[in-house]
Amino acid sequence: MRNVSPLRYRWSFPVKSFFYLLTLATLLAPIPFVFFKPGVPSKVTGKLIQVNDFKTYPVNGDLYVTSVLVTNPGTPVFGAETIINWALGPNVVLPREAVYPPVKPAKLIQRDSRSEMESSKRAATAAALRYLGYGFLELYFISDIRDYSNAKEKFKVGDFIKEIDGKVINEIEEIRSSYANKKIGDPLLVAVDRENSKGDLERITGEIILVENREVVSADGSARPAIGILVGTTARFPIDIDFKLRGVGGPSAGLIFAVGIIEKLTEEDLLRGRKVAGTGTITPSGQVGSIGGIEEKMIGASRIGATVFIAPRENCPDINKIPAGLKVIPVSTLEEAIQALRAPDEYRLRSCSNS
Repeated sequence: MRNVSPLRYRWSFPVKSFFYLLTLATLLAPIPFVFFKPGVPSKVTGKLIQVNDFKTYPVNGDLYVTSVLVTNPGTPVFGAETIINWALGPNVVLPREAVYPPVKPAKLIQRDSRSEMESSKRAATAAALRYLGYGFLELYFISDIRDYSNAKEKFKVGDFIKEIDGKVINEIEEIRSSYANKKIGDPLLVAVDRENSKGDLERITGEIILVENREVVSADGSARPAIGILVGTTARFPIDIDFKLRGVGGPSAGLIFAVGIIEKLTEEDLLRGRKVAGTGTITPSGQVGSIGGIEEKMIGASRIGATVFIAPRENCPDINKIPAGLKVIPVSTLEEAIQALRAPDEYRLRSCSNS
C-alpha cells in the first residue's frame, strides 16, 4: 500500500519576498481612516470657568466636560494602526469621509473647529445668563466666507448680520431658518452693519444667491442650499466669564459650560457632592443639540468615576451600551438639565428608552 501525502507547493524565495514586502507595505501604507478614542474629561468646577469681579459660590461636587480624541484631518493613518485600533475595545475606526468633509482642507477643518469652540463658549454664557434672568445685547457676525459663496463679493468678515429678507435677526438659529424653504439659486436679501473708518456702523444691504453647500448634504444625499458663511456670536454680557480649556475644538462642551456657570453663580447646590459629566451643543436660547462620539464620551466619564451623565436627547438612538454605574439623563434644553440635577437621588428620571 502506497502512502499518499497532501500536495505541497514550495514558494520560491523571490515570490515569498514579494508577498512579505506586499504585506509590509499594506501595514505601513497611509489609508483614509480616522480613530475615535475616549478622551480624559476636564473638570469644569475647578479653574476651567473663571468668573471675574462677581460673587460666586462654593461648589459641592465635580462637573466634567467630556471629549473624544479624534485623528487630526491632516494626520496620516497606517494599516497597522487600524488593525490595532479595531482590536481595542473602546476605540472606533471610521472612514475619513464619514468624519471630515472631503472637500475641506485640513487647516480649514481645524480652524472651523476652533471657531465652533469659541462660539460654544459665548452661546453657553448667553444661555446661562439668560436662564438666570440677566439681560444683554447679542450680536451675530460673519466669521468666515467660503470661496464658493456669492457673499464674498458683497460682504466682509466682521460684518454684523441684522436682517434677512426684511426680518430682524434676534437669534442665531433664525439665520439658517431664513432660507430653510429656499432652493439653490434663490436670492436672499441680507442687511449687515459694517464699521467704517470713523468707527461708526453703516447699514449695507445686498442680494446674494444661495449656493450648494459643499460641506453638508441631506440625509438622502441631495444637495442643500447655503449662504456659504460661518457665523460667530458676540455679546456685551453683564458678567465677565473666561474659559481656560485648551486644545479642544468643536461645539459639544456648550451644555456643560452653561451648567457650570449656573452652578458657580447661584447658591443652590445642584451637584450635591456627585461627579457629574455630560456633553451637548447649546444655543443662546438654551436648546441642546446632538454631538458625535457619545459612547466614547460616556466611557471617558465612567473612567473618572462619574455617576451621572447628561446627554442630548437627540443622541438617544446612538446609545447602545451604557457603562456600569453611570446614569444617563437625556435632555433637550438647559432648563431640563437643571431640573434633572435638582431631582432627588431616588427620583426616577426619564431615560432614552422612555424619552
